[in-house]
Amino acid sequence: MLVSATEMLNKARDGHYAVGQFNINNLEWTKAILLTAQELNSPVILGVSEGAGKYMTGYKTVAAMVKAMIETLNITVPVALHLDHGSYEGAKACIEAGFSSIMFDGSHYAIDENVAKTTELAELAHSKGISIEAEVGSIGGEEDGVVGAGEIADPAECKKIADLGIDFLAAGIGNIHGKYPANWKGLDFEALEKIHEATNGIPLVLHGGTGIPA
Repeated sequence: MLVSATEMLNKARDGHYAVGQFNINNLEWTKAILLTAQELNSPVILGVSEGAGKYMTGYKTVAAMVKAMIETLNITVPVALHLDHGSYEGAKACIEAGFSSIMFDGSHYAIDENVAKTTELAELAHSKGISIEAEVGSIGGEEDGVVGAGEIADPAECKKIADLGIDFLAAGIGNIHGKYPANWKGLDFEALEKIHEATNGIPLVLHGGTGIPA
């Protein structure tokens, strides 16, 4: 069933486990992820970047495909259809298209503008029962043409965003999209603990987890 990500991530936080997000680009990827999640009896987040959304002819097409596949394949585990690293305009479009979750990546804005845009989108998303993720501290690497160097998020800024009533937060702790360089300094777990304390235990999201060295 298609649901918001809020309940599944709150359960994961309380149960000390992670929920995987796997980005989809076509029907075949989507089918494989849904069937595997069902086989493992695991909740799953289907991520859609703005580039992938355009490739699949638009957010309405993506939402219709996912909803139809959940029904046809008899998927009973919780599934969230989530916009990944969305712009302000993209987030609004996905809310209207029938996504069950959105991410607004306002990390490249000054904190005051990030707060203002996140506030508006949180109110709009929650009015429709949709979960919302926000970001503080740019994630390293490249995602849809946006390049970040793996900055460490400021706990005080994280608190400002978390206090807006968002459902989960992506906070940079040195993580990187794509290939990790040989001189990578690693994840900053001290920063993670400070962010966790500052945000009153809101579920935190780790982007770029696929490529983290063992």
